[in-house]
Amino acid sequence: MKPLLNIDTLQDVLTELATLARDEGRVIDVAIYGGAALMLVSNFRISTRDVDAVADDDGQRVIERLAAVIAARRAWPTDWLNDDVFPHLSDKIEGTAEHHHLFRSYPCEQEPGLRVFVPSVEYILAMKLMAMRIDKGQGKDRDDIVNFMSIAGLTTPQEALALVTGFYPEAKVTQKVLMGIGDLFRSKAVPREVFDDGPPAYLGRGGPARERG
Repeated sequence: MKPLLNIDTLQDVLTELATLARDEGRVIDVAIYGGAALMLVSNFRISTRDVDAVADDDGQRVIERLAAVIAARRAWPTDWLNDDVFPHLSDKIEGTAEHHHLFRSYPCEQEPGLRVFVPSVEYILAMKLMAMRIDKGQGKDRDDIVNFMSIAGLTTPQEALALVTGFYPEAKVTQKVLMGIGDLFRSKAVPREVFDDGPPAYLGRGGPARERG
């Protein structure tokens, strides 16, 4: 079973991964998505089961090899870090050149082994809307989508659909996505104020986010 990572464990394992990369003389740019990204730069996720991480081809091979070293050390499954999110990325966004933000370098800015990027509010929201993993209106995915729509200032289904089609071809927007967007607005879902941190925040947008660095 994959480990349940809290913010301290996530920061620790990213530092460990970066140190291994640095010791091999490498500096790898990696984009982190999903729950791990939310833990780093939002105030509405406190744990995750894995790290969705995508680098370029050579960088991906390196970080997955080094992640296997860490897995052996910690008795974790080797896929605690994986690129399963890759098929869900937008073909319109190449690498981290746009719609990503540099979060920080690990293990330190002066001697980096990893430069960690996270997606923009709009990009991660579009990805979540396209995935539309909402089971009967419950669960973390619904909460994440509602929180991100609040941060992005989306107030109508048309605005949400326009955001999605800005990242993905309209032909890829399924009926499930269209129905899910409609259901979200019909239910008048409101963002959750969780963990006494106030309104949802991500990358400094929205309410006050916790300092993660």
